[in-house]
Amino acid sequence: MLLSDLLKAFSERNSEEIRVLHYPETLARSVRGTVLHDPIDALPNEPDSILILSGVRVSERAAIEILQSAAMIGYSAVIIKVRGEDASSLIAQAQLRNITLLAASDEIVWQHLDAILHTILGSQGSINPSASILGDELYTLANSLASIIGGSVAIEDMDRRVLAYSSLPDQRIDGIREQGILGRHVPDMERNLAQYRSVLASNGVTRFPEASDEFARAAIAVKAGEKPLGTIWAIESVGGITQEGERLLLEGGRLAALHILGSQLNNKSEFQVREGTLRSALDASLTGKEVAYRLAIPAGTVLSLVGFAAVPHTNGTVPLITHLSNELSKYLTVFRPDAAITTTPRTVYVLLPGGEEESVRRLINGALTSIHVAFKDHIRAAISHASTQPADLPSMRREIDDILRITTLNSDLPVVAKLGDVHARVLLAHVADELIREPMLKHPGITAMLAYDLENKTNYADSVTAWLDAVGDIALAAESLFIHANTLRYRLRRVKDLFNITLDNPDDRLAVWMQLRLVMRD
Repeated sequence: MLLSDLLKAFSERNSEEIRVLHYPETLARSVRGTVLHDPIDALPNEPDSILILSGVRVSERAAIEILQSAAMIGYSAVIIKVRGEDASSLIAQAQLRNITLLAASDEIVWQHLDAILHTILGSQGSINPSASILGDELYTLANSLASIIGGSVAIEDMDRRVLAYSSLPDQRIDGIREQGILGRHVPDMERNLAQYRSVLASNGVTRFPEASDEFARAAIAVKAGEKPLGTIWAIESVGGITQEGERLLLEGGRLAALHILGSQLNNKSEFQVREGTLRSALDASLTGKEVAYRLAIPAGTVLSLVGFAAVPHTNGTVPLITHLSNELSKYLTVFRPDAAITTTPRTVYVLLPGGEEESVRRLINGALTSIHVAFKDHIRAAISHASTQPADLPSMRREIDDILRITTLNSDLPVVAKLGDVHARVLLAHVADELIREPMLKHPGITAMLAYDLENKTNYADSVTAWLDAVGDIALAAESLFIHANTLRYRLRRVKDLFNITLDNPDDRLAVWMQLRLVMRD
């Protein structure tokens, strides 16, 4: 994501939380993550990241030194709090070093600011694991391996994304490695697939000879037991890799596995926190402010709630909702990492911050396509009304439940629906619920008419329903019943005499019609 786009998105969500102290208009910088930095620690090697500089005053020499280091590493921007002090010296250094300098409001909590930035980056699919999750541990490991082996070292995940790389000034490096570092992804080449297969199939070091476009390489699979997590690739020195280098590479694989597994556990923990927060929000157990804080939702963000539920199979069984939740989580992790998801016994709810209706529908359709193999056509989705108030989530949840209650039982309704698509049926369902709760509201004549029809094989209820459906058109109603118009007129007169059902008043007609519609639908 470009820094200019991120600042624009942030301004739209939080106009007063960040202001620009210096922005090089001629410099188009990308952003792949954030670093929340304590000046006591060494500055992480995280180019193309935003440095959130806490614990230092804007007028201190330490702030200038850290900004200089950040510019040398290649950070996209530095954020600091001014707190009413003179920032002119730091601004001058930012201008000299050609780096963006931003000021955060004094009131905002650093962790909350970091979460907001991650939300914006996540909505664009821009978060790079090396910057936002793994920290600088893997970079330190890559540098340690390169110092012994002699050539550039890259640590990659299973999708061949570069998680970390060595940056020693005298390391041996070729054009292919430089492309991978700059693009954060290994260039696609015909020989890649075979090479990666051989590395992942081996429990030791795999070596590849020098080719016309790259130096000789030694590689090791990063595994947790038998589960592959990624690979480490080291360019060999001119004399080749030594036995000590191979031993360290094997040890490096074990260390990398620990860090990658740790990041995955942290992700799972964060996922569980977000899941619990959304569940409590839907149950109205948390205030709107608490929900916004825990999910790092900026003020004014448009919220969309989506629900997924399973349609019963022909034999009456329903697909496991936990299976559906797992599949949806995998999809959302890739395409909407800022989403929150939670599961109840019947429904999977997904909260999407900042989603317009068109993008929400695209996401739903993509998710349904992704899980089609596992669930065929047995999943329905519902979209609630949008809101900028987290306190509205309980009512949005009730709307979702109403829609799915109808669409999962009626195959003629849309697979993805909003309330407007099924409003009439939802209204009838609520009327049916009220009649169950308060039986005295039922018209006694209708119950008597239905019983009479059943006992005497008559069709009074069908006749009244057909006439009401035809909006009082005797000829049309009689035609639908395959009877003569006079026969229908006779039946309608008898209804009043036998069951005290009056059809002259509009309110009476509406009440009778609704109750009959509910009975006939059952």
